[in-house]
Amino acid sequence: MSWWAKGLLIIGTFAIILLIALAAFPWGVLRETIEHRLSKRLGRPAQIAAMERADRFSFHPEVIARGITIPQPAWAGKGGLARVAQARLQFNALSLLTGKMSVEAFDVDGMTLTLIRDKNGRESWNDGDTSDGDGQRPQFSRLKIANSRVLYRDAKRGRSFDLKVEADVRRGLAMRGTGQLKGNPVTVSVDGGPIAGDAASKTWPFRAQIKGQAVGATFEGTMDRPLDVGHLTASATAYANDLALLDVIIEAGLPGTQPVKLAAKVRRDTPDWKIANLRGTIGRSDIAGNATIKKRDGRTRIDGEVTSRQFDFDDLASVAGKARGRAMEARFGDRLVPATAIDLKNVGKTDGKLRLTVGKLLWPGSSPFRSLRATLMLERSHLVMDPLELGLTRGRFAGRLSIDQRQGKSIASSPMLNIAMNVRDARLIDFFPHAQIDGRLEGKLRLAGRGRTIRGAIARSNGVVALVARDGKIPARTASLLGQDVGRGILTGKDEMASLRCIIARLDVRNGVMRTNPVLIDTTRALTKANGTITLNDERMALALTGAPKTRSILRLDGSVPILGTIKQPSIVVPKETKSVGNVVKMVGRAIAGKQGPTASDTDCHAMAANVLR
Repeated sequence: MSWWAKGLLIIGTFAIILLIALAAFPWGVLRETIEHRLSKRLGRPAQIAAMERADRFSFHPEVIARGITIPQPAWAGKGGLARVAQARLQFNALSLLTGKMSVEAFDVDGMTLTLIRDKNGRESWNDGDTSDGDGQRPQFSRLKIANSRVLYRDAKRGRSFDLKVEADVRRGLAMRGTGQLKGNPVTVSVDGGPIAGDAASKTWPFRAQIKGQAVGATFEGTMDRPLDVGHLTASATAYANDLALLDVIIEAGLPGTQPVKLAAKVRRDTPDWKIANLRGTIGRSDIAGNATIKKRDGRTRIDGEVTSRQFDFDDLASVAGKARGRAMEARFGDRLVPATAIDLKNVGKTDGKLRLTVGKLLWPGSSPFRSLRATLMLERSHLVMDPLELGLTRGRFAGRLSIDQRQGKSIASSPMLNIAMNVRDARLIDFFPHAQIDGRLEGKLRLAGRGRTIRGAIARSNGVVALVARDGKIPARTASLLGQDVGRGILTGKDEMASLRCIIARLDVRNGVMRTNPVLIDTTRALTKANGTITLNDERMALALTGAPKTRSILRLDGSVPILGTIKQPSIVVPKETKSVGNVVKMVGRAIAGKQGPTASDTDCHAMAANVLR
């Protein structure tokens, strides 16, 4: 024989011997080796009381292990993570040549698993692997479980379950038990088809349900293979008294809300999710949409769109949240600027893009804000809403809003809120219908401040607020009184109207204090100016109105009229000159003697409007 033939014969003979040895290997002799390696990997002593091979010769050997014990990590307290009376394992011996063991059948009797997660998120069953998973599919040809139990306690999410587990080749998988979600009792059931024979290589039907009075969810569909939780298609439904309570199940960082009902179609291909045909209600609001959720390098990216035919922002507050709001209102008074949280720490590892459209905004009272359209982009603790458009009864309030909580490579304790919005094609009467003052309205809002809530950020903000209303109308009585023309204010009929030439209002904001620069109302009857400040921290006003009529008056009030109180509850201080007959007589006397102040002239509304809106 030639040298290469001899070499080939030797290699072939060696391979045959190796295969025979592999097929006949007494796997029980590896008990201590497996114990040692498992203990080293887990950092705690694992034990296997006995292990033996059940068959004699096969490339698909069956190994029986008895008395398996794996303790909890030290931080989880005493007791076992896993205790198994007996486990029978069948695997493909040839797969070991590739470095991975392919499990084909698993029979277990007398198993108890106690899974613990602490408040910091440490998991007793996790050895520290934080990867997103490779989507490897299980290859079971048979699964049998008897006399087994799973206990789960999660201090971070406030949930716990106690489940009895059974599986056989005829009836399939069944898990039954009870649990709690944030103190709310629930029942749990999980069902799956049999795992044996041909069924082990086909799509696997399953149904999981959590049911309680306060919260519940169902998940029903098929996995690509039995127990292939990484690849599945399902229909999902959920309900809860509060979206935050539902979030205890799905862990998406959702806020507290009014009662919620949701339904959707989902597809998972580890580590990604696709959500389609989302439909549901939150309080009296409805939502619909779809989304794709991807996990890469420890971060989550969400891209999707949400639409709503009608939406009430009050539905985004839970019953407890509304109670806290009422308590704050009772303590601090009714505020214009909401105390909505804008802290992004809870979504520090979330990125994405969401397109939001609301056809009709619902408000508890009258409001000119009718619809909403926005694109939200979140990237590493920087949220941008651009474009952001609020449709008004007439016109629109549109621009850009950003919340930036970046601080170098870390996260700042408080985010920076930046608002740049413009009012276009609006009408003044839509904002103040009861005042019966109308005119074409435009304006701009430029504010930037740091805080954990919108109210907190505005209270520390810098910027400018400017509004201009032109070419409108105003009740003639109101116009005269604003000009401190008491005589015409009293004698003019309540239905008589005057022309509103313009309202010019510019408020410069520094460190949360607004200063008039200028604020004036120009009508065909009078000119009124306001001077002073508004403190945004408590929304208190310290303004003084001074007015002058455009023609001589019978009764004209001298001096200024203070406006105090808050933005939503102003208080006009009635001058003492109007409180007695004697003072009224003095005003008449000044009119007869010609000692009233000068009359006002028309303002250059066009030039002033251009200046404040620049």
